[in-house]
Amino acid sequence: MKTHTLLTLTLILALPGCHSSIRDSSPSLLKDGIQLRQNTVVVDAQHAKVIMKASGYTFPVEFSVRRATDPDQRFEVLGTVVDSGQGKVFGWIAKLNEVANSATVKRFPQLEVQADADKPFEVSGYSNGRGAGGTYSCGPLKSTFTPERSKVYLVEFQFVGQRCEQHVYDVTQPQQRIPVTSVPAV
Repeated sequence: MKTHTLLTLTLILALPGCHSSIRDSSPSLLKDGIQLRQNTVVVDAQHAKVIMKASGYTFPVEFSVRRATDPDQRFEVLGTVVDSGQGKVFGWIAKLNEVANSATVKRFPQLEVQADADKPFEVSGYSNGRGAGGTYSCGPLKSTFTPERSKVYLVEFQFVGQRCEQHVYDVTQPQQRIPVTSVPAV
């Protein structure tokens, strides 16, 4: 009986460490309840705002980030986005898709996060699952850039035919998408 209790106690203490390659701060129904939209971030004079989106197909994309100033350098999962079809299908269908995805399975049209200015910031996008043609997997794709103060950036995970790409844009001026050069990960 002692051996069984010791084994059970060892497993209870060891199992939480099994998934230690990432940190997860993504929203969940249990933790955050029903949300009709994702929390937004305001850009300020000391920080930048980073928006993460998916385009080109309705597959869900999980986004994670790593900040240069984090004491824990594992990726932090922020959540999952999905392209609702806005601009491609009737507006009411896209809105219905957004509400259903946001409220129940926590898949938002976009995620927003504040980033420290002048410090490297890394975004990882990953998508896998089942589609009409079977299973698919794309990524993780990683982009590292150094945000500037008071700027707004868009990290877009794009499904292009049978492949995917991830690009970073400066969208501080909403009518402009200025490509930002991604640097190799540190």
